[in-house]
Amino acid sequence: MVGFVIVSHSKKLADEVINLCNEMKRYDFPVVNGSGTEGDHLGSDPMIIKKAIESVYSPDGVLIIGDLGSSILNSEMAIEFLDDSYNKDKIKIADTSLVEGTLVAMAINDGKTSLEAILEELQELKTFSKI
Repeated sequence: MVGFVIVSHSKKLADEVINLCNEMKRYDFPVVNGSGTEGDHLGSDPMIIKKAIESVYSPDGVLIIGDLGSSILNSEMAIEFLDDSYNKDKIKIADTSLVEGTLVAMAINDGKTSLEAILEELQELKTFSKI
C-alpha cells in the first residue's frame, strides 16, 4: 500500500490531522509526521521529511501531503536528497488540502488503489463543494 508523509509547519497540527484521519483508516499502512524542525520550532526541514519518506517507502509509492509554501518546497528538496535506491517516480506531492486531502487519500488507500489513482481522486476533490 501507499505510505503517507504529512508535512505541516506545525508538528502538532500534523499530529492532529494524522489522529483524525487514522479514525477513518480501514487498512494498515504507514502514515508518519514529517513536520517541524530541529528543536520543534515552526517550519519544515527537508532532512526530517527525507527520513519520513524513507520510513514509509514501498514499491507502491509514497504520497506527501503538505500545508503550503516551504513545506512543499522542502518536500521537493527531500525527494532530491534521496539516494538512487528509491524510485523517485513513486514519490509524489499531492496538490490538495491538508485535512480533507489526507482524509480522502487515507480512506481510499486499500492496497488495490494505485498512487496515481489516489492523486486523480484528490484532483476531483478540488471541485468538491462543502455546502
